[in-house]
Amino acid sequence: MIITPPKIGVVILNYNSSEDTLACLEALREAHGGERRVWVVDNASADGSEAAIVPRLREGEAWLETGGNLGYAGGNNAGIREALAWGADYVLILNPDCRVERDFLTPMVIALEAVPKAGMACPLVLGAESGRIQSLGGSVNLWTGRCTRRYHGRPAEEAGHARWSKVDFPHGACVLMKRAFLEDAGLLNEAFFLYYEDVELGLRAARETWRTLAIPHSRVVHGDTTERGARDPVVAFYGTRNQAWVVAMYGNVLQRLSFLILSCYGRWPLKVLGRALRGQIRAAWAVARGAWHGHHAKGYRDTAHLAVPWKGHPVQFHEAP
Repeated sequence: MIITPPKIGVVILNYNSSEDTLACLEALREAHGGERRVWVVDNASADGSEAAIVPRLREGEAWLETGGNLGYAGGNNAGIREALAWGADYVLILNPDCRVERDFLTPMVIALEAVPKAGMACPLVLGAESGRIQSLGGSVNLWTGRCTRRYHGRPAEEAGHARWSKVDFPHGACVLMKRAFLEDAGLLNEAFFLYYEDVELGLRAARETWRTLAIPHSRVVHGDTTERGARDPVVAFYGTRNQAWVVAMYGNVLQRLSFLILSCYGRWPLKVLGRALRGQIRAAWAVARGAWHGHHAKGYRDTAHLAVPWKGHPVQFHEAP
């Protein structure tokens, strides 16, 4: 019997991160597993990324311009659609600040092959500086809106003997997705733009009876910007708004009410006050705006991401020399 290796499309989203992207590519080239093609998707970078990256691409690697900043979801979706058009059996989303181990891919492919209704798999993600665990997938509490990274902050050894496990959502820095899952459940929700897209996709997968698996024997290293991001108005706005959107989309009536009471009388005022007292006025205002939009705006109802064919901005596609 002849076993045909799976075709794996890899999407690396670049936004003013040319050095990280090149380092990510170098590590990926050393990794084992399947027939691969890589798309470096650029979200209108202004740091000279094209001039830095395109000449250093190799066979099977391509540069894809979106024509604008489409956010995490929109940029990755552009690459996912190209990968599916190429005929990929699996699509890997990989953040440019990830460094993969040589054998990271095979355990995730084996898991998805072994479990028919497993749509996504994510690795054990380790912090680049600390070496401690960032996540082994995540869990969601729709009563509070809290999303928790499993094993976060623990020594890597604690997950060494863990088995495959079902989780609520994958860590969006590195996630392998089955083609059949994407065709059935759709792509990343572009209305979210930034943050919580992985959470929403995981909950959508469960609603459509697909599983998300965390694979501890697959490992990647990832830079953690959580602490820096807390002071960023962009992070504050989208993080606040999109958390509310996730609960609005997937919580029942009592869960939505619980989240709203907790947020209006506790979480949101405390976040605004805390940032204001630290002199982070723009971030405080962003939290307030995010809370308002999270409760009143209904952009999450857009269904454009459910269409697999690319229907967005025109792109300019360059093959590697």
